[in-house]
Amino acid sequence: MNIWYTIGKTFLPQLTWRRKVTDKIVYLTFDDGPHPQITPWVIDELDKVGAKGTFFMVGDNVRKHTDTFTLVKNSNNATGNHTMHHVKGWNMSAADYSQDIAQCDQQMNAQRLFRPPFGRINFKAIKAISQDKEIIMWDVLTKDYLPGLQISRALARIKKQTRPGSIIVFHDSEKAELNLKALLPPYLQFLKQEGYQMHTL
Repeated sequence: MNIWYTIGKTFLPQLTWRRKVTDKIVYLTFDDGPHPQITPWVIDELDKVGAKGTFFMVGDNVRKHTDTFTLVKNSNNATGNHTMHHVKGWNMSAADYSQDIAQCDQQMNAQRLFRPPFGRINFKAIKAISQDKEIIMWDVLTKDYLPGLQISRALARIKKQTRPGSIIVFHDSEKAELNLKALLPPYLQFLKQEGYQMHTL
């Protein structure tokens, strides 16, 4: 049972935790980029199975790696706002949180999708954010950012949690790189073998 999804859907139903679909479609998402080496690797892996993903980008990383941001856009993958400085919304005022989101929009051009870093959205800012953005959460968290992650167990868990409409979180970051590179290729093969289409949000 996916406790995080159940709790989130119950207490914050206005956020998107899983898409309602009628076909076998899932949504691969990648947080914390763009990264000049890791993000292109992800795109190559997606291309191998005819998949597309949604990249939730930190504005300051977009500023540093503009060429990689452009690469993602030109590859027909989708992008979303992940704040300018990867901030924890629980520790900020609603005004400061909204300002950090706005700065990311300025860096990337206005985005219709938003994901809060760490899943820690500022509760008082939800209404304002929702006026022009869809707030995307997830129902499958790979935990690829954890040092010492047991790959075989993690892979088995995310396979079990996957269902039509699932939103899956990976990270195209240095912190997650080793686990990402171990998990993503076999997971993509699993999705392909199970007949899933992998779309952008």
